Amino acid sequence: MPARICVLLLLLCLVSFCCGSNKPGEVLLVIACPPYTLHARSECSALSHSVLEQQRALVLTGILPGDFVLNVHLMHELFNHWTLLDALPHLSGQARVLGARTEWIIWCQHNTRVSSLRGLLEQLRRQDPRELSFYGHALYDAEATIIHHFSNHKDPQRFPYPMLSAGVIFTGALLRRLADLVASTGHNITVHSDFSIDASYELARFIFDNVPPAPHISTPISGGIMLKSASYICPTAASVPHRKVACVLHAQPEEPLTLGQRRHGCLHTTTGSHIYFAIKTCAKFHKERIPIIERTWAADARNRRYYSDVADVGIPTISTGIPNVQTGHCAKTMAILQLSLKDIGEQLDIRWLMLVDDDTLLKPPLIHTHFPTSVPRVSALLCRHNATELVYLGQRYGYRLHAPDGFNYHTGGAGIVLSLPLVRLIVERCSCPSASAPDDMILGYCLQALGVPAIPAAGMHQARPQDYAGELLQLQPPLSFHKFWNTDPEHTYRRWLGGSLVNRSAPLEAHKEQPAAGPLHTVMGRHSLAAGFRLLQATGLGKHLDL
Repeated sequence: MPARICVLLLLLCLVSFCCGSNKPGEVLLVIACPPYTLHARSECSALSHSVLEQQRALVLTGILPGDFVLNVHLMHELFNHWTLLDALPHLSGQARVLGARTEWIIWCQHNTRVSSLRGLLEQLRRQDPRELSFYGHALYDAEATIIHHFSNHKDPQRFPYPMLSAGVIFTGALLRRLADLVASTGHNITVHSDFSIDASYELARFIFDNVPPAPHISTPISGGIMLKSASYICPTAASVPHRKVACVLHAQPEEPLTLGQRRHGCLHTTTGSHIYFAIKTCAKFHKERIPIIERTWAADARNRRYYSDVADVGIPTISTGIPNVQTGHCAKTMAILQLSLKDIGEQLDIRWLMLVDDDTLLKPPLIHTHFPTSVPRVSALLCRHNATELVYLGQRYGYRLHAPDGFNYHTGGAGIVLSLPLVRLIVERCSCPSASAPDDMILGYCLQALGVPAIPAAGMHQARPQDYAGELLQLQPPLSFHKFWNTDPEHTYRRWLGGSLVNRSAPLEAHKEQPAAGPLHTVMGRHSLAAGFRLLQATGLGKHLDL
C-alpha cells in the first residue's frame, strides 16, 4: 500500500510539473509614450486600442495561439523614461512588468503600428525566446558620426541599430539579462558616455559591449550580440512592394499637416509673426555665416535679431556685452534672453522665442505665413502648445539619466523654442556658474529643477544630414540642421529642407539700441546650479559636447 501511494504521488508530481511547464508564455507589448503632448498620447492610446481589438477578434475566432498571453502597457502610466536602458530597472522592479514567464517584449513608440497581430505572433512562434536576441529594422551609419560618439569609426557601415519607431522585439532572456546588468547591483559594465543622444544606437552598443553571444554564434564584428534584421519589421507599411514577407510591424511616417487638419487639429493659432528668432553669433563669423542665413531662411523670419560680442551696424548685430569664448557660452545666452525680452517689449503679437546658432538651418515653410496650401512647420509644431504656459521645445538629449542627479536638456544647435513666460522665468530664476559653462545643459538643468519638462520636437537636428540614417530623415520631415563643417549648407537647405536661395532677405526692422544686459542673478539659488556644473567638471565634461 505505501508503495502504491508513493507511485501515485510521483505521478501527481509529474503531471503537475508538466502542466506547469505548459502554461502559456507572456508576450509583453510596451508603448513608450511621451507624456507631454496630447497628440502623442492619443496616438499611443490608438495603438493600444488597435492591438487589443485585434486580440479580441483573434479570441472570438479561436485563432489566438494558446501558447501566448498578451499584455499591453503604456509606459508613461508606469514611469517616465525615454531610453530603454534607463527604463529597464523599473520594468523588472517596482512596476513588476517584466516577469520570469515573459517570453517576448515588443517595444513600440507612439508612431509604431501593428498591422497584423496574428502575423506578429506567428513570427514569434518560429523563434526561440530562450536565445539572447533582439530583432528590428536595421539602420547603418554612412560614416562615423559625432552623435554616435564616433563608435566603429573604422567601419561604421557594419554595425546595425534598430529603428525604434518601427518596433523592436526582445527575447525575455535578453531583457532580463539587460535588467540585471543595469540594476544598481550590476558591475563591470561598459558605457561609452554619460550622454544620451540616440537611444537606439546607444541601446545596440550597450548590448554589443556587455552581452557576449553563445560560443557557436559568429558576428560580423568581433564582440557581443548584434541586432538581427527582421524582414517583417519595416520602416513604413509600403516599404518594399511585392515583398515575400508581409510587414506586421512598422513605423508611421509623420506627414505635414494640411490646412484643413491644422484648422481642426490645432488648439492655438500660430503664425510666423508670433515667433522671435534670436540668432547667436560672434565677430569672426559675421562674414562667413550670416550671409548664408540671409540667403536661406532669413527671408521668412522678419522677427530676427543677430546677437554678437560686438555691434556691427552693417548687418546689424546687437552686442551682448559678453566677450566670446570657445565653448559653453552660458553668460552670452543668458544675456541674449535678457536683451530679447527688452527688444520684444510690449509687442503683443510675439508669443515665442526661438534661440538658434549662426550655423543653424531652418526649413523655410517652418516660418512662411503666405502659402495657401502649406502649413508652417514650426507653426504646426507650436499650434499644439499654449504660449501662455511654460513650454520648452527642442531636440532632447540627456545627461546621466541613470543617476539621481541626471537631467534632460535641449541641444542648442538644433534650435530651442521657449514660450515668452518661460523666457521671463529663466531670466529671473536661472544663472550661470561660469561664463563658459555649457549654455544648453545649464538651461536644461535649471528648468528641470524648476519642474519644466524638456518636450522633444521631432525633426530638429543638432548635426548635419549625413550624421543621420537616411531612412530616419524620410520618416520625419526635417525642421532644422546644424553645422556648416565639411558640408555645403546651401545644398543642405535645398536638398533636405526644401528651400530655395534668395538674393535678398527680408529687411531687418530698425533696432533701438538697448543697454548691455545687466548682471545675471538667480532667485532659485546658485548652489544647485553650481553643484550641477561641478558634476560636469568632475566627470571631465565641463566643456560642452560641442556638436
